[in-house]
Amino acid sequence: MSEPSSPLAARRSVLVWDLPARISHWGFSLSLTASLLIAFRSDPESAIFKYHILAGMLSGWFLGLRLVLGLVGSAPMRWGCFFQTLTQIRTYLGEIWAWRAVDHFGLNPGSAWFALLLYLLVPLVVYTGFVAEWVETWHGRLSYGCLFLIGIHLLGLAAHALRHREASPLAMVHGRAKGASFDGLTTPNTGAGILLLLLGLAVAGLLCRYFDEATSLLQIPYLPEISFPLIQKG
Repeated sequence: MSEPSSPLAARRSVLVWDLPARISHWGFSLSLTASLLIAFRSDPESAIFKYHILAGMLSGWFLGLRLVLGLVGSAPMRWGCFFQTLTQIRTYLGEIWAWRAVDHFGLNPGSAWFALLLYLLVPLVVYTGFVAEWVETWHGRLSYGCLFLIGIHLLGLAAHALRHREASPLAMVHGRAKGASFDGLTTPNTGAGILLLLLGLAVAGLLCRYFDEATSLLQIPYLPEISFPLIQKG
């Protein structure tokens, strides 16, 4: 399914991203963006800095959800389709160089590479946030790496929209894109998407409820205590 789709003349609007895919995408994207913006616009002693940490942990949770959907999610989310797409990067770069519009069902090779690099980078950013002696070096450098990748991704989305002459980046909003009718998903999996949304909100609520800013500790009942050396006072 990761092969280029049908000729442009035969395209029609089909469902590509079901609701679980969109929930995991926006949950990960918004929580990671919030964490980065708060970190770069505040200092560890500010009142809002705790939300940098909580949003960062939430992005890690949504990344874990993405890994699970790669095993049990809809076809465009599966790792088999994902890694097959990665091998097509040379052809994809040729399409960009020739400014030729070619459909790719699900992720195009450029987005697949971006996602892979970000999925590898974010766990390192989260980990270095827990290691006090790395805070001033690798945690910040890796965070800038995330910003760089996000910037390249946004430029790629803009170029893709111009090359195809359509608002293709909105596909992750409404779930639909141009393709052959046999490519499309048959169900939006609304129930599973709502369940994942509620679960994500519950995780966010637990993080906010059980984080103690005074001691820089997170102690969710029945789970191990987590200490945050990054903002410990004194």
